[in-house]
Amino acid sequence: MDRTDDTGTAHSTATETGPATGTGPATATGPATATGPAEGAVLAAIRRHAVAILPDLRPADIVPERTLAELGLNSVDRSEVVTNVMDDLDVYVPITEFRQAMPVGDLVGLFERHR
Repeated sequence: MDRTDDTGTAHSTATETGPATGTGPATATGPATATGPAEGAVLAAIRRHAVAILPDLRPADIVPERTLAELGLNSVDRSEVVTNVMDDLDVYVPITEFRQAMPVGDLVGLFERHR
């Protein structure tokens, strides 16, 4: 929506919408996520390594609610993603803290707790 000020200059009053990032309120395009800048880096690393292993996988498909197994990564693939992400982030997470069907969002939180 545009409005005109006293000088005749038009100003847009509409706000831009885009994917929710967790850094502000939810927009009409979707709910806000609980990821901030640090979590975003962890999610980006997970996406990068998962796609490197499964090239047909789209980064946008790797969302907090889904597990890597649901996305088609087998146990060896998942282990490789986890190991590579730990190397990237220079973090160590004990193997006992990983669950079999851990959603990506929980995986992000786990890495964050050990950063």
